[in-house]
Amino acid sequence: MRLTQKSKYAARALVELALNECGSPLGVAEIARRQRIPERFLEQIFGDLRRANIIESRRGAHGGYRFAMPTEEITVLDVVEILDGEVRPARCSAGGTCYIADAPLCVTSEVWDEARVALESVFGRYTIADLAENERHNREDRAARETASLSR
Repeated sequence: MRLTQKSKYAARALVELALNECGSPLGVAEIARRQRIPERFLEQIFGDLRRANIIESRRGAHGGYRFAMPTEEITVLDVVEILDGEVRPARCSAGGTCYIADAPLCVTSEVWDEARVALESVFGRYTIADLAENERHNREDRAARETASLSR
């Protein structure tokens, strides 16, 4: 299992969308610019997230994307599984079959299962709301440091 750029970009884009203070829809171009994500790629990612009912789109002059559900209910695990599939470090984890034909599950499958549980635990622990709050604090701290350095 390898996290793709899709999941990483999606998490960053969703945090940016969550930080949108006015609450009105935000366009892909603006999110892509702010997060330095290729716009065409972000459009594909948002298509997948829209089909999964994480976000919704509005067309028109004041269109864009907004959340279809509370950000407190969207975990990084949700995003990863929507875009990259089930968290599974090996084919034999989570009751799967061994890559060797006709082989019984070996003792190493326990390791892969433990890794899967750990990954699911970490990814499931963080919501988009949590990440947005952390980013808000980081931005405030950076702004305060910049202001302090300018006043010297």
